[in-house]
Amino acid sequence: MKIENDFQFAPDRTPLDPAEMLAALTQAGYSNTAARRAVLTAICQTDGQASPAELLAVGRQSHPRLGQVTVYRTLEILQGLGLVRKLHSDAGCHAYAPASHDHGHHVICQRCQRAMEFEGCDISAVVASVEAQTGFQVQSHWLEMFGLCPECRAGDGVTR
Repeated sequence: MKIENDFQFAPDRTPLDPAEMLAALTQAGYSNTAARRAVLTAICQTDGQASPAELLAVGRQSHPRLGQVTVYRTLEILQGLGLVRKLHSDAGCHAYAPASHDHGHHVICQRCQRAMEFEGCDISAVVASVEAQTGFQVQSHWLEMFGLCPECRAGDGVTR
């Protein structure tokens, strides 16, 4: 099953396959279960960003007893290991996409929901400003930008 929302990887690194993701899980001390393997396979089969419900549906094709809680727990583990990233949308829903960088961010098309991960986010001036205004010491961040992808802009006749 191919999810319509394509996730495009930066050219310098390709996504992991289920075996590589499973190796990372077991190396981190997590058990190798049929349900987790179904979630890993589903993430790789969707070829893009997918909601937990979509991953459940795809995962049940190979493991019919896969449960929603297992999908969420596996996604939480994978996110903690840096293997997937949570994407947010204007509607407040979220999807997950395989991570192709150690530290990456996304630009998401507001029309077709296509997401592309990118590297580089020199936001040190913003971080310094936030720390000065709030007294917080910023330890991490994520960045998502929204706009129109080249294909949607081309459909509108917009070339810039």
